[in-house]
Amino acid sequence: MWGIVFIWLGDMFRTLKDLIKFIIALAFYGGLAPLLGTMMATRRSWQRALFGLMIFMPTLQPGRITFMMGSIDTYRGHVKGYEFSFIEMFSLALIISILSGPRETLMPRRAKLPPGTLIYLCWAFVGLFSIVNAWEPTYVLMTFVRVFKSTLIFVAAALFLRDEKDLRAAIIGLASSLVVQAYICLKMRYIDGYFQIKGWFEHQNPMSMWAYMTACVVFAAAMHKEIKGWLLWLCLAAFGGAGLCVLLSVSRAALAAYAVGAGVVLLMAWIRGPGMRTAMATLMGALGAVVVMMFAMDSLNSRLKEVKASKEINAEDLRPVLNRQCKAMLNDYPILGIGWNNYGIANSRPRGFKYSEVLEEWDRERGFTIIDENYWTNPLTESLYWLILAENGWVGWTFFILFEGATLWYGIRAICFGGKSLSGYVAFGIFVALAICYPHGLVERILTQTKNLSHWLMLAGMLSGMEMNRRAKAKK
Repeated sequence: MWGIVFIWLGDMFRTLKDLIKFIIALAFYGGLAPLLGTMMATRRSWQRALFGLMIFMPTLQPGRITFMMGSIDTYRGHVKGYEFSFIEMFSLALIISILSGPRETLMPRRAKLPPGTLIYLCWAFVGLFSIVNAWEPTYVLMTFVRVFKSTLIFVAAALFLRDEKDLRAAIIGLASSLVVQAYICLKMRYIDGYFQIKGWFEHQNPMSMWAYMTACVVFAAAMHKEIKGWLLWLCLAAFGGAGLCVLLSVSRAALAAYAVGAGVVLLMAWIRGPGMRTAMATLMGALGAVVVMMFAMDSLNSRLKEVKASKEINAEDLRPVLNRQCKAMLNDYPILGIGWNNYGIANSRPRGFKYSEVLEEWDRERGFTIIDENYWTNPLTESLYWLILAENGWVGWTFFILFEGATLWYGIRAICFGGKSLSGYVAFGIFVALAICYPHGLVERILTQTKNLSHWLMLAGMLSGMEMNRRAKAKK
Protein backbone atom coordinates (compact mmCIF):
# COMPACT_ATOMS: atom_id res chain seq x y z
CA MET A 1 0.00 0.00 0.00
CA TRP A 2 2.75 2.46 0.96
CA GLY A 3 4.56 1.53 -2.22
CA ILE A 4 1.57 2.64 -4.27
CA VAL A 5 1.41 5.91 -2.33
CA PHE A 6 5.11 6.64 -2.92
CA ILE A 7 4.73 5.88 -6.65
CA TRP A 8 1.77 8.24 -6.81
CA LEU A 9 3.49 11.10 -4.98
CA GLY A 10 6.74 10.71 -6.88
CA ASP A 11 5.01 10.72 -10.21
CA MET A 12 2.68 13.62 -9.42
CA PHE A 13 5.45 15.96 -8.33
CA ARG A 14 7.75 15.71 -11.33
CA THR A 15 8.53 19.42 -11.24
CA LEU A 16 8.14 22.43 -8.96
CA LYS A 17 5.27 23.51 -11.21
CA ASP A 18 3.45 20.24 -10.40
CA LEU A 19 3.92 20.87 -6.69
CA ILE A 20 2.44 24.36 -7.03
CA LYS A 21 -0.52 22.93 -8.97
CA PHE A 22 -1.06 20.33 -6.25
CA ILE A 23 -1.12 23.03 -3.56
CA ILE A 24 -3.64 25.01 -5.63
CA ALA A 25 -5.80 21.90 -6.15
CA LEU A 26 -5.65 21.11 -2.44
CA ALA A 27 -6.73 24.67 -1.65
CA PHE A 28 -9.67 24.38 -4.03
CA TYR A 29 -10.84 20.93 -2.89
CA GLY A 30 -10.08 21.35 0.79
CA GLY A 31 -10.66 25.07 1.23
CA LEU A 32 -12.77 26.82 -1.38
CA ALA A 33 -15.23 23.94 -1.94
CA PRO A 34 -16.20 23.58 1.77
CA LEU A 35 -16.37 27.37 2.13
CA LEU A 36 -18.59 27.74 -0.93
CA GLY A 37 -20.73 24.81 0.20
CA THR A 38 -21.25 26.35 3.63
CA MET A 39 -22.21 29.69 2.09
CA MET A 40 -24.80 28.02 -0.16
CA ALA A 41 -26.30 25.77 2.49
CA THR A 42 -29.40 27.93 2.99
CA ARG A 43 -29.51 29.45 -0.51
CA ARG A 44 -31.36 27.21 -2.95
CA SER A 45 -31.10 29.82 -5.71
CA TRP A 46 -27.30 29.75 -5.42
CA GLN A 47 -27.29 25.98 -5.62
CA ARG A 48 -29.39 26.10 -8.78
CA ALA A 49 -27.11 28.69 -10.34
CA LEU A 50 -24.06 26.58 -9.51
CA PHE A 51 -25.49 23.40 -11.00
CA GLY A 52 -26.57 25.32 -14.10
CA LEU A 53 -22.97 26.49 -14.43
CA MET A 54 -21.62 22.97 -13.87
CA ILE A 55 -23.78 21.41 -16.57
CA PHE A 56 -22.81 24.28 -18.90
CA MET A 57 -19.06 23.87 -18.31
CA PRO A 58 -18.35 20.85 -20.58
CA THR A 59 -18.89 23.16 -23.56
CA LEU A 60 -15.82 25.23 -22.57
CA GLN A 61 -12.25 24.58 -23.67
CA PRO A 62 -10.53 21.80 -21.65
CA GLY A 63 -7.92 24.22 -20.33
CA ARG A 64 -10.65 26.41 -18.83
CA ILE A 65 -12.10 23.69 -16.61
CA THR A 66 -9.11 21.44 -15.81
CA PHE A 67 -5.37 21.46 -15.20
CA MET A 68 -2.96 18.57 -15.04
CA MET A 69 -0.23 17.41 -12.63
CA GLY A 70 2.46 14.91 -13.57
CA SER A 71 1.47 15.24 -17.21
CA ILE A 72 2.87 12.77 -19.78
CA ASP A 73 2.04 14.54 -23.03
CA THR A 74 3.77 11.97 -25.23
CA TYR A 75 1.60 9.07 -24.01
CA ARG A 76 -1.36 8.13 -26.24
CA GLY A 77 -3.47 6.65 -23.45
CA HIS A 78 -6.84 8.01 -22.38
CA VAL A 79 -5.40 9.56 -19.18
CA LYS A 80 -2.12 11.49 -19.28
CA GLY A 81 -1.75 12.80 -15.73
CA TYR A 82 -3.49 13.65 -12.47
CA GLU A 83 -6.34 16.00 -13.33
CA PHE A 84 -7.95 18.75 -11.33
CA SER A 85 -11.45 19.67 -12.51
CA PHE A 86 -13.47 22.73 -11.54
CA ILE A 87 -16.62 20.67 -12.17
CA GLU A 88 -15.51 18.24 -9.46
CA MET A 89 -14.66 21.08 -7.10
CA PHE A 90 -18.08 22.67 -7.61
CA SER A 91 -19.65 19.21 -7.17
CA LEU A 92 -18.01 18.88 -3.77
CA ALA A 93 -19.27 22.34 -2.80
CA LEU A 94 -22.79 21.41 -3.93
CA ILE A 95 -22.76 18.16 -1.94
CA ILE A 96 -21.64 19.98 1.20
CA SER A 97 -24.28 22.68 0.78
CA ILE A 98 -27.10 20.16 0.35
CA LEU A 99 -26.07 17.81 3.16
CA SER A 100 -25.38 20.61 5.64
CA GLY A 101 -28.42 22.73 4.73
CA PRO A 102 -31.80 22.56 6.48
CA ARG A 103 -34.29 20.01 5.23
CA GLU A 104 -37.50 21.47 3.89
CA THR A 105 -40.44 20.17 5.91
CA LEU A 106 -42.64 19.69 2.84
CA MET A 107 -40.01 17.56 1.11
CA PRO A 108 -39.83 13.83 1.92
CA ARG A 109 -36.61 12.67 3.56
CA ARG A 110 -34.21 11.25 0.96
CA ALA A 111 -31.24 8.93 1.27
CA LYS A 112 -27.81 10.55 1.51
CA LEU A 113 -26.12 8.13 -0.90
CA PRO A 114 -27.66 8.16 -4.40
CA PRO A 115 -28.50 4.78 -5.97
CA GLY A 116 -25.82 3.65 -8.38
CA THR A 117 -22.95 5.24 -6.46
CA LEU A 118 -21.64 1.99 -5.00
CA ILE A 119 -21.67 0.28 -8.40
CA TYR A 120 -19.62 3.10 -9.90
CA LEU A 121 -17.17 3.00 -6.99
CA CYS A 122 -16.84 -0.77 -7.39
CA TRP A 123 -15.85 -0.24 -11.01
CA ALA A 124 -13.25 2.33 -9.89
CA PHE A 125 -11.70 -0.01 -7.31
CA VAL A 126 -11.72 -3.02 -9.62
CA GLY A 127 -9.84 -0.84 -12.08
CA LEU A 128 -7.34 -0.02 -9.32
CA PHE A 129 -6.85 -3.75 -8.61
CA SER A 130 -5.71 -4.16 -12.23
CA ILE A 131 -2.45 -2.59 -11.03
CA VAL A 132 -1.26 -6.13 -10.24
CA ASN A 133 -0.96 -6.81 -14.00
CA ALA A 134 -0.03 -3.28 -15.07
CA TRP A 135 3.08 -2.67 -17.14
CA GLU A 136 3.06 0.91 -15.83
CA PRO A 137 1.42 1.11 -12.36
CA THR A 138 1.51 4.91 -12.46
CA TYR A 139 -0.93 5.00 -15.37
CA VAL A 140 -3.41 2.92 -13.38
CA LEU A 141 -3.24 5.40 -10.50
CA MET A 142 -3.85 8.31 -12.88
CA THR A 143 -7.04 6.72 -14.16
CA PHE A 144 -8.25 5.64 -10.73
CA VAL A 145 -7.81 9.16 -9.34
CA ARG A 146 -9.86 10.61 -12.20
CA VAL A 147 -12.68 8.05 -12.00
CA PHE A 148 -12.79 8.08 -8.19
CA LYS A 149 -13.03 11.88 -8.06
CA SER A 150 -15.66 11.93 -10.80
CA THR A 151 -18.00 10.11 -8.39
CA LEU A 152 -18.51 13.57 -6.87
CA ILE A 153 -20.19 14.71 -10.09
CA PHE A 154 -22.68 11.85 -10.10
CA VAL A 155 -23.49 12.27 -6.41
CA ALA A 156 -23.84 16.06 -6.67
CA ALA A 157 -26.26 15.85 -9.60
CA ALA A 158 -28.39 13.26 -7.80
CA LEU A 159 -28.52 15.12 -4.48
CA PHE A 160 -29.22 18.44 -6.21
CA LEU A 161 -32.29 17.41 -8.21
CA ARG A 162 -35.23 17.76 -5.81
CA ASP A 163 -37.96 19.72 -7.62
CA GLU A 164 -38.86 21.22 -10.98
CA LYS A 165 -37.11 24.52 -10.22
CA ASP A 166 -33.90 22.53 -9.94
CA LEU A 167 -34.78 20.86 -13.22
CA ARG A 168 -35.23 24.21 -14.96
CA ALA A 169 -31.77 25.32 -13.83
CA ALA A 170 -30.30 22.22 -15.47
CA ILE A 171 -32.30 22.81 -18.67
CA ILE A 172 -31.10 26.43 -18.90
CA GLY A 173 -27.48 25.32 -18.46
CA LEU A 174 -27.77 22.61 -21.11
CA ALA A 175 -29.57 24.80 -23.64
CA SER A 176 -27.16 27.70 -23.17
CA SER A 177 -24.17 25.43 -23.69
CA LEU A 178 -25.53 24.23 -27.05
CA VAL A 179 -26.20 27.77 -28.26
CA VAL A 180 -22.64 28.83 -27.39
CA GLN A 181 -21.12 25.76 -29.04
CA ALA A 182 -23.19 26.25 -32.20
CA TYR A 183 -21.88 29.81 -32.48
CA ILE A 184 -18.29 28.58 -32.09
CA CYS A 185 -18.79 25.89 -34.74
CA LEU A 186 -20.32 28.33 -37.22
CA LYS A 187 -17.43 30.73 -36.68
CA MET A 188 -14.83 27.99 -37.18
CA ARG A 189 -16.53 26.78 -40.36
CA TYR A 190 -17.54 29.95 -42.17
CA ILE A 191 -15.10 32.56 -40.81
CA ASP A 192 -11.99 30.57 -39.88
CA GLY A 193 -12.43 28.17 -42.80
CA TYR A 194 -12.04 24.82 -41.04
CA PHE A 195 -13.54 21.70 -42.63
CA GLN A 196 -14.15 19.11 -39.90
CA ILE A 197 -15.24 21.16 -36.90
CA LYS A 198 -14.43 20.17 -33.31
CA GLY A 199 -15.56 23.36 -31.57
CA TRP A 200 -14.10 23.76 -28.09
CA PHE A 201 -13.56 20.01 -27.73
CA GLU A 202 -10.45 17.85 -28.13
CA HIS A 203 -11.86 16.22 -31.28
CA GLN A 204 -15.00 16.37 -33.42
CA ASN A 205 -16.33 13.03 -32.16
CA PRO A 206 -16.55 14.07 -28.48
CA MET A 207 -18.22 17.30 -29.55
CA SER A 208 -20.82 15.58 -31.71
CA MET A 209 -21.66 12.97 -29.04
CA TRP A 210 -22.02 15.68 -26.39
CA ALA A 211 -24.24 17.67 -28.77
CA TYR A 212 -26.76 14.94 -29.59
CA MET A 213 -27.00 13.79 -25.96
CA THR A 214 -27.75 17.34 -24.83
CA ALA A 215 -30.15 17.86 -27.73
CA CYS A 216 -32.32 14.92 -26.64
CA VAL A 217 -32.78 16.47 -23.20
CA VAL A 218 -33.55 20.05 -24.23
CA PHE A 219 -35.87 18.92 -27.03
CA ALA A 220 -37.83 16.71 -24.64
CA ALA A 221 -38.13 19.67 -22.26
CA ALA A 222 -39.31 21.93 -25.09
CA MET A 223 -42.17 19.54 -25.80
CA HIS A 224 -43.66 20.12 -22.34
CA LYS A 225 -46.37 22.74 -21.94
CA GLU A 226 -44.79 24.25 -18.82
CA ILE A 227 -41.75 25.38 -20.83
CA LYS A 228 -42.88 28.74 -22.22
CA GLY A 229 -41.63 32.09 -23.41
CA TRP A 230 -37.90 32.73 -23.60
CA LEU A 231 -37.01 29.32 -22.17
CA LEU A 232 -38.97 27.57 -24.91
CA TRP A 233 -37.20 29.56 -27.61
CA LEU A 234 -33.86 28.93 -25.94
CA CYS A 235 -34.52 25.16 -25.96
CA LEU A 236 -35.58 25.20 -29.61
CA ALA A 237 -32.55 27.28 -30.58
CA ALA A 238 -30.35 24.86 -28.64
CA PHE A 239 -31.86 21.87 -30.42
CA GLY A 240 -31.22 23.48 -33.80
CA GLY A 241 -27.72 24.45 -32.70
CA ALA A 242 -27.01 20.84 -31.79
CA GLY A 243 -27.95 19.83 -35.32
CA LEU A 244 -25.45 22.35 -36.69
CA CYS A 245 -22.72 21.06 -34.38
CA VAL A 246 -23.31 17.48 -35.46
CA LEU A 247 -23.40 18.30 -39.17
CA LEU A 248 -20.28 20.47 -39.03
CA SER A 249 -18.43 17.75 -37.13
CA VAL A 250 -19.06 15.51 -40.18
CA SER A 251 -19.76 12.55 -37.91
CA ARG A 252 -22.08 10.06 -39.63
CA ALA A 253 -22.83 8.09 -36.45
CA ALA A 254 -23.65 11.26 -34.49
CA LEU A 255 -25.91 12.51 -37.28
CA ALA A 256 -27.84 9.25 -37.20
CA ALA A 257 -28.01 9.42 -33.39
CA TYR A 258 -29.29 13.01 -33.50
CA ALA A 259 -32.01 12.09 -36.01
CA VAL A 260 -33.08 8.98 -34.09
CA GLY A 261 -33.12 10.84 -30.78
CA ALA A 262 -35.23 13.66 -32.21
CA GLY A 263 -37.63 11.20 -33.81
CA VAL A 264 -38.11 9.19 -30.61
CA VAL A 265 -38.69 12.34 -28.52
CA LEU A 266 -41.22 13.63 -31.09
CA LEU A 267 -42.98 10.28 -31.03
CA MET A 268 -43.19 10.50 -27.24
CA ALA A 269 -44.66 14.00 -27.52
CA TRP A 270 -47.30 12.85 -30.02
CA ILE A 271 -48.28 9.92 -27.80
CA ARG A 272 -48.40 11.85 -24.53
CA GLY A 273 -49.71 15.25 -25.58
CA PRO A 274 -50.54 15.83 -29.24
CA GLY A 275 -51.40 19.43 -29.92
CA MET A 276 -50.30 22.66 -31.55
CA ARG A 277 -46.87 22.64 -29.93
CA THR A 278 -46.10 19.12 -31.09
CA ALA A 279 -47.35 19.82 -34.61
CA MET A 280 -45.36 23.06 -34.85
CA ALA A 281 -42.25 21.36 -33.51
CA THR A 282 -42.59 18.66 -36.15
CA LEU A 283 -43.02 21.25 -38.92
CA MET A 284 -40.20 23.48 -37.66
CA GLY A 285 -37.95 20.47 -37.27
CA ALA A 286 -38.51 19.45 -40.88
CA LEU A 287 -37.89 23.00 -42.15
CA GLY A 288 -34.85 23.38 -39.90
CA ALA A 289 -33.39 20.15 -41.20
CA VAL A 290 -33.68 21.44 -44.77
CA VAL A 291 -32.02 24.75 -43.91
CA VAL A 292 -29.22 23.13 -41.94
CA MET A 293 -28.56 20.62 -44.71
CA MET A 294 -28.22 23.49 -47.18
CA PHE A 295 -25.44 25.00 -45.08
CA ALA A 296 -23.51 21.89 -44.15
CA MET A 297 -24.31 19.17 -46.69
CA ASP A 298 -21.19 19.96 -48.70
CA SER A 299 -18.98 19.06 -45.74
CA LEU A 300 -20.88 15.83 -45.12
CA ASN A 301 -20.66 14.80 -48.78
CA SER A 302 -16.90 15.42 -48.79
CA ARG A 303 -16.51 13.25 -45.71
CA LEU A 304 -18.59 10.45 -47.20
CA LYS A 305 -16.41 10.50 -50.31
CA GLU A 306 -13.29 10.21 -48.14
CA VAL A 307 -14.74 7.23 -46.31
CA LYS A 308 -15.76 5.54 -49.55
CA ALA A 309 -12.29 6.04 -51.04
CA SER A 310 -10.68 4.60 -47.91
CA LYS A 311 -12.88 1.50 -48.05
CA GLU A 312 -11.95 0.93 -51.68
CA ILE A 313 -8.26 0.99 -50.76
CA ASN A 314 -8.46 -1.02 -47.52
CA ALA A 315 -10.37 -4.29 -47.43
CA GLU A 316 -10.63 -4.07 -43.65
CA ASP A 317 -11.01 -1.05 -41.42
CA LEU A 318 -8.47 -0.30 -38.68
CA ARG A 319 -11.02 -0.56 -35.86
CA PRO A 320 -11.53 -4.37 -36.00
CA VAL A 321 -7.75 -4.81 -36.05
CA LEU A 322 -7.36 -2.80 -32.85
CA ASN A 323 -10.22 -4.75 -31.29
CA ARG A 324 -8.29 -7.95 -32.04
CA GLN A 325 -5.41 -6.51 -30.05
CA CYS A 326 -7.82 -6.05 -27.14
CA LYS A 327 -9.02 -9.62 -27.49
CA ALA A 328 -5.45 -10.90 -27.34
CA MET A 329 -4.83 -8.92 -24.14
CA LEU A 330 -8.08 -10.19 -22.64
CA ASN A 331 -7.07 -13.78 -23.38
CA ASP A 332 -3.80 -13.23 -21.49
CA TYR A 333 -5.33 -11.26 -18.58
CA PRO A 334 -9.02 -12.29 -18.42
CA ILE A 335 -9.85 -11.43 -14.78
CA LEU A 336 -8.49 -7.92 -14.12
CA GLY A 337 -7.10 -6.96 -17.51
CA ILE A 338 -3.68 -5.74 -18.55
CA GLY A 339 -3.91 -2.65 -16.35
CA TRP A 340 -6.05 0.47 -16.48
CA ASN A 341 -4.71 2.96 -19.02
CA ASN A 342 -1.97 0.51 -20.06
CA TYR A 343 -3.36 -0.39 -23.48
CA GLY A 344 -1.30 2.34 -25.15
CA ILE A 345 1.90 0.67 -23.89
CA ALA A 346 0.89 -2.92 -24.46
CA ASN A 347 -0.23 -2.42 -28.07
CA SER A 348 3.00 -0.70 -29.16
CA ARG A 349 6.68 -1.50 -29.52
CA PRO A 350 9.14 -1.92 -27.97
CA ARG A 351 7.45 -3.50 -24.91
CA GLY A 352 4.24 -4.63 -26.54
CA PHE A 353 5.68 -6.32 -29.61
CA LYS A 354 3.36 -9.32 -29.11
CA TYR A 355 0.20 -7.22 -29.49
CA SER A 356 1.73 -4.81 -31.97
CA GLU A 357 2.24 -7.81 -34.23
CA VAL A 358 -1.55 -7.90 -34.80
CA LEU A 359 -1.40 -4.45 -36.39
CA GLU A 360 1.86 -5.18 -38.19
CA GLU A 361 0.40 -8.31 -39.78
CA TRP A 362 -2.50 -6.23 -41.11
CA ASP A 363 -0.03 -3.76 -42.62
CA ARG A 364 1.96 -6.59 -44.22
CA GLU A 365 -1.17 -7.85 -45.91
CA ARG A 366 -1.65 -4.35 -47.35
CA GLY A 367 1.88 -4.36 -48.77
CA PHE A 368 3.49 -2.02 -46.20
CA THR A 369 7.14 -2.30 -45.21
CA ILE A 370 7.42 -2.98 -41.49
CA ILE A 371 9.73 -0.54 -39.71
CA ASP A 372 9.86 -0.99 -35.94
CA GLU A 373 9.97 2.74 -35.16
CA ASN A 374 6.61 3.23 -36.88
CA TYR A 375 4.91 1.04 -34.26
CA TRP A 376 6.11 2.73 -31.09
CA THR A 377 2.91 4.79 -30.70
CA ASN A 378 0.11 2.70 -32.15
CA PRO A 379 -3.45 4.11 -31.95
CA LEU A 380 -5.93 3.11 -29.26
CA THR A 381 -9.01 1.06 -29.98
CA GLU A 382 -12.10 3.15 -30.69
CA SER A 383 -14.40 0.74 -28.85
CA LEU A 384 -15.13 1.72 -25.26
CA TYR A 385 -16.13 -1.82 -24.33
CA TRP A 386 -13.14 -3.56 -25.88
CA LEU A 387 -10.87 -1.03 -24.17
CA ILE A 388 -12.43 -1.81 -20.78
CA LEU A 389 -12.18 -5.56 -21.43
CA ALA A 390 -8.50 -5.26 -22.31
CA GLU A 391 -7.59 -2.99 -19.39
CA ASN A 392 -10.03 -4.08 -16.63
CA GLY A 393 -10.84 -7.65 -17.65
CA TRP A 394 -14.22 -9.33 -17.27
CA VAL A 395 -14.67 -8.13 -13.68
CA GLY A 396 -14.23 -4.45 -14.50
CA TRP A 397 -16.34 -4.76 -17.65
CA THR A 398 -19.14 -6.38 -15.64
CA PHE A 399 -19.30 -3.54 -13.11
CA PHE A 400 -19.26 -0.95 -15.89
CA ILE A 401 -22.17 -2.68 -17.66
CA LEU A 402 -24.02 -2.92 -14.33
CA PHE A 403 -23.68 0.83 -13.85
CA GLU A 404 -24.94 1.53 -17.37
CA GLY A 405 -27.86 -0.82 -16.80
CA ALA A 406 -28.66 0.83 -13.47
CA THR A 407 -28.83 4.30 -15.02
CA LEU A 408 -31.18 3.07 -17.73
CA TRP A 409 -33.35 1.35 -15.11
CA TYR A 410 -33.58 4.56 -13.09
CA GLY A 411 -34.55 6.31 -16.30
CA ILE A 412 -37.40 3.91 -16.98
CA ARG A 413 -38.69 4.27 -13.43
CA ALA A 414 -38.41 8.08 -13.62
CA ILE A 415 -40.38 8.11 -16.88
CA CYS A 416 -43.15 6.02 -15.37
CA PHE A 417 -43.18 7.96 -12.11
CA GLY A 418 -42.94 11.40 -13.74
CA GLY A 419 -45.67 10.68 -16.26
CA LYS A 420 -46.73 13.81 -18.12
CA SER A 421 -44.90 16.17 -15.75
CA LEU A 422 -41.81 18.12 -16.80
CA SER A 423 -39.73 15.65 -14.80
CA GLY A 424 -41.18 12.77 -16.80
CA TYR A 425 -40.40 14.49 -20.10
CA VAL A 426 -36.82 15.34 -19.11
CA ALA A 427 -36.29 11.82 -17.78
CA PHE A 428 -37.40 10.51 -21.16
CA GLY A 429 -34.92 12.81 -22.93
CA ILE A 430 -32.03 11.68 -20.71
CA PHE A 431 -33.04 8.03 -21.11
CA VAL A 432 -33.04 8.37 -24.92
CA ALA A 433 -29.65 10.12 -24.82
CA LEU A 434 -28.11 7.31 -22.75
CA ALA A 435 -29.84 4.55 -24.70
CA ILE A 436 -28.22 5.90 -27.87
CA CYS A 437 -24.88 6.81 -26.29
CA TYR A 438 -24.22 3.39 -24.77
CA PRO A 439 -24.39 1.42 -28.05
CA HIS A 440 -22.38 4.23 -29.68
CA GLY A 441 -19.61 3.21 -27.28
CA LEU A 442 -19.08 0.13 -29.44
CA VAL A 443 -17.31 2.35 -32.00
CA GLU A 444 -16.29 5.38 -29.89
CA ARG A 445 -14.47 5.50 -26.54
CA ILE A 446 -15.66 9.09 -25.92
CA LEU A 447 -16.86 8.47 -22.34
CA THR A 448 -13.23 8.06 -21.23
CA GLN A 449 -12.57 11.76 -21.95
CA THR A 450 -12.90 14.27 -19.12
CA LYS A 451 -15.55 16.59 -20.54
CA ASN A 452 -17.81 13.83 -21.87
CA LEU A 453 -17.33 11.79 -18.69
CA SER A 454 -18.48 14.78 -16.62
CA HIS A 455 -21.46 15.43 -18.89
CA TRP A 456 -22.51 11.78 -18.83
CA LEU A 457 -22.29 11.54 -15.04
CA MET A 458 -24.38 14.70 -14.57
CA LEU A 459 -27.15 13.31 -16.79
CA ALA A 460 -26.94 9.87 -15.15
CA GLY A 461 -26.89 11.55 -11.73
CA MET A 462 -30.09 13.43 -12.55
CA LEU A 463 -31.81 10.11 -13.22
CA SER A 464 -30.48 8.80 -9.92
CA GLY A 465 -31.87 11.92 -8.22
CA MET A 466 -35.28 11.27 -9.77
CA GLU A 467 -35.11 7.73 -8.42
CA MET A 468 -34.32 9.13 -4.96
CA ASN A 469 -37.38 11.37 -5.20
CA ARG A 470 -39.56 8.43 -6.24
CA ARG A 471 -38.35 6.27 -3.35
CA ALA A 472 -38.80 9.09 -0.83
CA LYS A 473 -42.38 9.78 -1.94
CA ALA A 474 -43.17 6.07 -1.97
CA LYS A 475 -42.04 5.77 1.67
CA LYS A 476 -44.06 8.82 2.66
